[in-house]
Amino acid sequence: MPNVYGLHGKESLLAHMPDIRQLAGFERMELLQGKGRGNEVIQVRNGSGLQFQIAVSRSFDIGMCELYGIPLAWLSQNGPVAPFYYEREEWNRSFEGGLLATCGLTTMGKPSVDEGQVYGPHGRISSTPAELLQSEGRWHDSGQYELIFRGRVRESSATGENLVLERTIVTRLGENRLEITDSVTNESQRPVAHLMMHHFNLGFPLIGENCAIDIPDGPKRWINGQGATDRWSSYPAPLENGQPSVMAHENVQEDHKEGTVQVRISNKIVHNGEEKRLVAGIRYDKKASPVLTQWKHPGKGVYVLGIEPGNATTEGRAVHRARGTLPVLAPGERKTYSFCVEARLESILPV
Repeated sequence: MPNVYGLHGKESLLAHMPDIRQLAGFERMELLQGKGRGNEVIQVRNGSGLQFQIAVSRSFDIGMCELYGIPLAWLSQNGPVAPFYYEREEWNRSFEGGLLATCGLTTMGKPSVDEGQVYGPHGRISSTPAELLQSEGRWHDSGQYELIFRGRVRESSATGENLVLERTIVTRLGENRLEITDSVTNESQRPVAHLMMHHFNLGFPLIGENCAIDIPDGPKRWINGQGATDRWSSYPAPLENGQPSVMAHENVQEDHKEGTVQVRISNKIVHNGEEKRLVAGIRYDKKASPVLTQWKHPGKGVYVLGIEPGNATTEGRAVHRARGTLPVLAPGERKTYSFCVEARLESILPV
């Protein structure tokens, strides 16, 4: 077990306190006001500096996320939004932001008309409530304390698709790390198109004009943008008339030992009067999510960076059907996606 305030292991820690919840734990809560009224969330603190919220009422997504009180996630001006405010054509009206917003399960990206069916942007799954399967803190024989949460979300129609997403979120005392594992199963009796993207949203102070965006090498092209693609690794100061851009990083270089892709974002910040370096990393399985979409909106009052691994580009369901690149799940088929999000705050030594 990692060092926790100079102590190691269950016996050593519990000798110093009556209950582990003094260090790490969670609370289930219901929101009471505004458009988010009635939403269930789980507030988690891992005892090592990481705090985050799981939005049970919104696809088991992850909303607020902080390290030592420093925001990592970008939160939209919509605030919390209950599922019944979802608008198919206006996804942004119910988009909360948050560390992770799920896009899918049968469509994502641009709106389109596919085989006569109208599909809105990014699908409906992020505005679909989850069933809570597990919320637990537990000790392992190794002496490590783990917080584990599982939820199930179903995208279905009485006469159509029946896709089930089961999500597991794990964090541990002594590690500022989140592990996210998703499995999507086609529980219908026919093949179903399955488009999915994990929309990680990062904001100030991690994002700023001096931040560094480190994405492995690979071909790049604009989905929404124009001109040279060579400034993808930097971010401007807030712009008066800043406009969003979307870039596809296709076939990015992977870690050949693990088959994963590592993205890292870092920025120098002033924290409690001292200059520090805030670092966040996202590691994911390339085989499951072969396309990395990068979304930037540098406009004043928006100012967000999206790191968005997906199983296709965001050009729309109809485009992928026409190209023959539309992912499909056979009856009973299951696909698994895995992610590790890690953050740290580093001291900057004088030169």
